[in-house]
Amino acid sequence: MIPCPLGVKNMKSLPASFEIRVMLFAKAPMEALAALDAPGIAVCDVVRNARQLPDRASKLCPHALALLDPIDSETMNDIIRALALRPPRIIQSSQARGLAEAVRRSMLTSCPALALPSMPRREELARQTLREIGMSPSLLGAACIARGAALLSACPKPAPPLQYHLYPLLAQEMDVSAASVEKRVRSAIESAWLHGDLAAQNRLLGLSVSAERGKPTNSELLHRLSDRICELL
Repeated sequence: MIPCPLGVKNMKSLPASFEIRVMLFAKAPMEALAALDAPGIAVCDVVRNARQLPDRASKLCPHALALLDPIDSETMNDIIRALALRPPRIIQSSQARGLAEAVRRSMLTSCPALALPSMPRREELARQTLREIGMSPSLLGAACIARGAALLSACPKPAPPLQYHLYPLLAQEMDVSAASVEKRVRSAIESAWLHGDLAAQNRLLGLSVSAERGKPTNSELLHRLSDRICELL
């Protein structure tokens, strides 16, 4: 498996309602398909010809790409280019045994390793957008939101629920509890929607925010900000 910067210590298991979409590359896929026949995993495509991988993966945007046979460097580079915005977790294995558990673990780590070189740019775009809507960078939650949106922007959709994936990741990085991360994000949103630029906020979120609430939920802001990052990259 391609290494990711964070381990899975203290991470919550994904909820039963969330399915990890896996694209499988195997010249003889039956054993791997049997290994991936597990709760919470959905095989969205099986590819036997490595040259078809970049095109089919770019159309389906799987969460994970399981490679049971070796592929050449040229094809890997084509995959990287085709999936630059939301690259999947890439799992390389010579055997099918343990593949389902490897897929689950991969979803509980940080952004895909292929996205790491672009993370500083993703975070800067998030901070820039937050400044535009009037969120003070001095707020603790602003840093959580910028980092969180950058991580989300590198995750194929649908992303795992924040409380099972993003909050624990940010908690590990910032050495606080996941509950503290959630509260910091909420507090920063409350402050920005009280003192920030309403016109810029409406441009960012449009009609996605309930008129009754008047401000976005944590999930609404983080996901819209992650989409904005991908639009600007």
